[in-house]
Amino acid sequence: GKTAFMEALFLNIAINDKQFESFTQALTSIEVHRDYSILNLDESERFILSCIRKYLNLSLSSNINKISIAYNNKLEIKLNEKIYTNEDLTPYLIDTDITYSSGFISASCMKNGQLRSLYDSVKELRKRDEIDNFVNTFDDNIEGYDIIVDTPKCYSKSQEAFIDLSEYGHGLARYIAFVCGMFAQQGKYILIDEIENGIHYTNLDKLWEIILTISEKQNVQVFATTHSKECIESYARVAKRLEDEEITFVELGRNKKDELDSVVMDSEMFQRFIALGNEVRGW
Repeated sequence: GKTAFMEALFLNIAINDKQFESFTQALTSIEVHRDYSILNLDESERFILSCIRKYLNLSLSSNINKISIAYNNKLEIKLNEKIYTNEDLTPYLIDTDITYSSGFISASCMKNGQLRSLYDSVKELRKRDEIDNFVNTFDDNIEGYDIIVDTPKCYSKSQEAFIDLSEYGHGLARYIAFVCGMFAQQGKYILIDEIENGIHYTNLDKLWEIILTISEKQNVQVFATTHSKECIESYARVAKRLEDEEITFVELGRNKKDELDSVVMDSEMFQRFIALGNEVRGW
C-alpha cells in the first residue's frame, strides 16, 4: 500500500502543465523503477501502450489533476477535461525517451544510469563539493564522490584510491541518491520509497539529520515511506532534537468498512504518540 500511495503522488505531481507527454513519462517511469530490465525494449510506443493498459480503471482526483484510464471499445485516457486515445501514442507527437526522474527514488537497487542522471543535475548546479561533504558526513573514510567513465566511485581515504560505489553496498548508493535528488529538486519535492531500505539502523539518526537539514536548506518537500519502527522513532527523535516542527506523519490503515483510510498527525501529535509508545504503523 505504501508504494502504491507514493506512486500515486508521483503520477499526480509529475504531470507538468497538464500535458499528455508528461503523463506518459510519469507512468512509464513508474514501470521503469519497478523493473529496470525493461529499459532494453526498443519499441517505446508499444511499451508505453502496454504500461497504460496495466492501469485500466485507474481513477485519480486531487486539487491538481483529475486522471482516468478506461476502455470503452477503445482506450481512453482522460487528463482533466481532455481525452486521449492510443492514436495519440506516436513518437511524432510525444517524447518517447524513458528518463529517470530526480524526484522519485524507488525502494529497489540504484542503477548506474540513475546515479549518473542525478549527479549530472548536481554538476549543473555546481554543488559537487557539497555532495562530497555530505558523503563524508555519512562515512568519514570517504573523501569524495564522482562518476568516472560512467561508473559511480567513492574516494577511500584508507586505500587512497577511487573504489566502485557497488563495493560499499546498497545503502550508500541510495543515500547518495537522496542527497543528489534533494539538490536537484530545489524548491520542489522528492519522493523516497522505503527510505530505510539498505540503511543500517545505527545510521538512521545521521540519515534523518542530513535529510531534514538539506531539505530545509534547499526548500524541498520530502515524502518518505517506511514500515520500520526504528526508522519512525529515529525520525521523531531527530526532528525533536533539531526543533523541526514542519513535519507531518501519515498513518495508513483500513477502517471497519475495509476501506483504505489515514490519520494525519502534525508534529505535536506525532511526538506525543511516540513518547507514549503508541503503535503508529497502521491498524
